[in-house]
Amino acid sequence: MAADDFELILLGTGAAFPPSDRENTSLALAWPGGIWLIDCGASPHRRLRAAGLDPEELRGVLITHGHPDHLYGLPSLIHCLLPARRTDPLPVLAPSEAIEQARRILDAFQLLERDEIRVELVELAHSEGTVTPALELDGLSLGTAPVAHGPMTVGIHAEARGRAIAYSSDTMPCEGVAALADGAHMLVHEATFRERDRDRMPAGHSTARDAGQAAAAAGAETLILVHFLEETLADPEGLRREAEEVFNGRVEIGHDLGCYRV
Repeated sequence: MAADDFELILLGTGAAFPPSDRENTSLALAWPGGIWLIDCGASPHRRLRAAGLDPEELRGVLITHGHPDHLYGLPSLIHCLLPARRTDPLPVLAPSEAIEQARRILDAFQLLERDEIRVELVELAHSEGTVTPALELDGLSLGTAPVAHGPMTVGIHAEARGRAIAYSSDTMPCEGVAALADGAHMLVHEATFRERDRDRMPAGHSTARDAGQAAAAAGAETLILVHFLEETLADPEGLRREAEEVFNGRVEIGHDLGCYRV
């Protein structure tokens, strides 16, 4: 990685019931200071390696909410990091509900009191409609804001090297997404449903058109769509067009292990 790189790697792009060729949505942020993991789906250690990333360079994990597809890989990640016997603690940041779930699941596997690794569970502070700073780490800044999903859920605003990325996590359109996307060069936004499914889709999710409207309002350069169901991807170009109807920037249909320079 060049000294001025800030990259987004999509470790997975599927929803809770992912397409057969995709893992659950999870992101890695790579910058000269290391790697930060956003959400923790299936086999995160293996996914990092498949993306060409060194798991020993992992600086921490942020869990956006406590639904299984965003959290259940955490014990596997910690277990796979044991042989490295890292000297620095591994912070795990999450909203209060997800922190308690993480505590229970790690305790069930006796992974909170190991000599080989020290896991630090950190509850995220939040304020509705605004981005709250969560972390400053060797040139990477992370902030979070609550979004509208169901369980307590946060989206992410990350900055490094003068560039910014926002991630909606699972949400319907809301003030939190607008706050996170403000000033972001790249917006990663869920598009779980097609516009034709709006009348029957559950609350707490978005369409590609919703994502396009968020990107347009923020003035983003690039929109990356993620969190797909099998049927959502039956017509990927149709999905792209839904976003492009309201957003004039670059629209990408996210794919597993896709890498984007922010």
